[in-house]
Amino acid sequence: MRTRLPGTVVKAYLSAARLPLDAAARIGGQQANEQWPPALAFEGLEANVETVVGSLLRDDALVESGRLRRAKVARLRKAGELEAVADATRAEARDEFAKRREQTDQKRRDATKRAEARERKVEQQAQQSKASVERRAAKKVAAAEAAESAAEDVIERRERAAQADALAKEAEALEARQVALRTEETLDVIDDTLEGTREDRKSS
Repeated sequence: MRTRLPGTVVKAYLSAARLPLDAAARIGGQQANEQWPPALAFEGLEANVETVVGSLLRDDALVESGRLRRAKVARLRKAGELEAVADATRAEARDEFAKRREQTDQKRRDATKRAEARERKVEQQAQQSKASVERRAAKKVAAAEAAESAAEDVIERRERAAQADALAKEAEALEARQVALRTEETLDVIDDTLEGTREDRKSS
């Protein structure tokens, strides 16, 4: 005669076996976490025990309880897998976002550096152009000053030449007057001599 263990005894046995696990769950703060791996593994064990023992004892209620528990475990595991996939997807999305943000920041930094380099180049070119303009202006000023100095030299030389020419002409005129005076004095002497000669002749 086959001994039949009632389903309540099986459930009581499983509940007693679960006590250490429940204590560990309380210590770890996992009482409400149905997806806690140790709890899920024990739940799967309970489902198998109920299903096998129920089949041996022809206890349909115990078999149904095992099947329901097994379906629950499957759903929890599937939910855990989906949650893990979701976590992985979220982590990947965060990593991708962080990567793109870093790329964007790097592009912004590169653009800023290029803009600063262009600004420095433009400023350098402006300074070079300003220096070139200043050099050309300085050359023009120097050339104008040189031309003015040369013109002044020419004018001064011409003035000196004119003064020398005027002095030479004045000297010539003075010499001419002196010659004329000497000539006039000579003529007066000659006239006086002739006059004296005539007087002498008349008296003799």
